[in-house]
Parts: sequence; C-alpha cells; structure tokens
Amino acid sequence: MPTVMKISPQGQIRIPKKVLESLKIVPGDYIEMDVESGHAVLKPRKLIDPSQGWYWTKEWQKVETDVDEEIKNDQLSPTFHTAEEGLKWLNE
Repeated sequence: MPTVMKISPQGQIRIPKKVLESLKIVPGDYIEMDVESGHAVLKPRKLIDPSQGWYWTKEWQKVETDVDEEIKNDQLSPTFHTAEEGLKWLNE
C-alpha cells in the first residue's frame, strides 16, 4: 500500500518508521534518489559493502583495538615455521 508523505517548506520528507524498517535503514544512512518514467525512486545506499559490514561492528572493532594494544605492548606469540608448531604452542 502506498505511503503518503508531505514535503516540508525546506523540501524535506519524513520517511515513516515502517518504511525504514522494511528497507532496513536507520537514521544517518544514505538514500539514492532517481527519477524513472516520471516517478521518484528512493534506494537505500550503504557506504560500506554489505559483505564487509562485520568488520565495522562494535564487537569486531573492540577486538581490533585489543589486538592493537597487545601488539603495541609486544605481547606476541613466537614465530612458527609449521602449523604443527603453532598448534603445539596453543595446546600448551
């Protein structure tokens, strides 16, 4: 069912919550607008490739920060020449 929105004096529209949820977009996301056959077409656009989104989660960034701190403090494992050496070290 179509959604009717009013254009503000500044040329802005408010996208209803149900539309935002349907498109899986949140405030701050980008929208691409195009005109096709006399119709305005809005498409959500993410600046991060969806296949890479995991990297930018709070959880992953926390792990990255922790690892950077370990590297800075020289808390590194020894160098292994074979996978077996690495596994042996992990099991100890």
